[in-house]
Amino acid sequence: MPPFPQAYNDDFRGWPVSPQHRQHPVRGTFLDPRPDPTFGAIYHTGVDVAVRDDRPERGAPNDGTHRVFAIEGGVVDVASPPGTRGSIRIGHFGYGHVDARVKRGDRVRAGQFIGWTTRGSWHVHLTEFHFPGDGTQVLLNPLRPGGKLKPYADTAPPVIHDVRFYTPATPLWSRRVTGVAQLPPAGKRLDKSRLTGVVDIRARVSDPQSFIGWFKDVPLLAAPHHPYRLGLLLVERPSGRVLLRRTVYIAAHQIPIATGQHYAPGTKQNHPAQPALNRKLPGAGEYWFRLFQKPYWNTTRLKNGRYLLVVRAWDAAGNRARSDVEIGIRNPPV
Repeated sequence: MPPFPQAYNDDFRGWPVSPQHRQHPVRGTFLDPRPDPTFGAIYHTGVDVAVRDDRPERGAPNDGTHRVFAIEGGVVDVASPPGTRGSIRIGHFGYGHVDARVKRGDRVRAGQFIGWTTRGSWHVHLTEFHFPGDGTQVLLNPLRPGGKLKPYADTAPPVIHDVRFYTPATPLWSRRVTGVAQLPPAGKRLDKSRLTGVVDIRARVSDPQSFIGWFKDVPLLAAPHHPYRLGLLLVERPSGRVLLRRTVYIAAHQIPIATGQHYAPGTKQNHPAQPALNRKLPGAGEYWFRLFQKPYWNTTRLKNGRYLLVVRAWDAAGNRARSDVEIGIRNPPV
């Protein structure tokens, strides 16, 4: 059973834009890094379901482009005034960057029209909440298995591009040219065959999408997701004994890891749609992950010798990838 089982108000499965029962491309994913003036970066709280601002639907208002539909019925808890770039909250879901056409206290059914996406946003931001019953709320990934965003198909497995070893470093978040978050490169790269002391292991991983929808016509906006899950095995050579089996994270719900410890130096957030198109910049970012957070990986707890590090990645559809890295530990005698 998942750690936060969700009980919805109805059996509707679909998408918050038209056509409601067909898959739509997603650019911004749950737990992506986002700039923040206080913390440098915070986690993206939902998923961005993309719409084509350059092809607004018939009947759209001057500052809107596409109709937004409720994917769960219930009473409207939050609704911004009409004519503003605001938000709506109904049941377990929030809809961001929308011009509301419902008001607080209204009762709506799943699939009902509730507002418009706002021009310049190129998406509706969909957030999902879980209410444990103790007065708190937990953010969930709307694309996790068992969620309401259906159909969702992805046959392309994640790609583990690189696994590297560094001295620990904690740079401050900075900004890309379009003002979005990046964590600058930092730390001294280490020889994987002669690791000593405390080591920061970093993996660059992406999750290409087999379905890109209309992004094929606007390729600057096509961008892989980050993996849904990361894990590792540490195997002793030559015995083959598994010394460590670790789940690094699962992006099913919010995680209690600081953004600068979850993401590793070298990470770059996707460029937002409109700035990417204005500047003709490829929209895709780059995702580096720390396989051990502070206090990182202490090699002195193992004997000198050869080991196999197996890095494993999964996407939300269950596709998987692995990368095997032969390493050596060479700590000086005590």
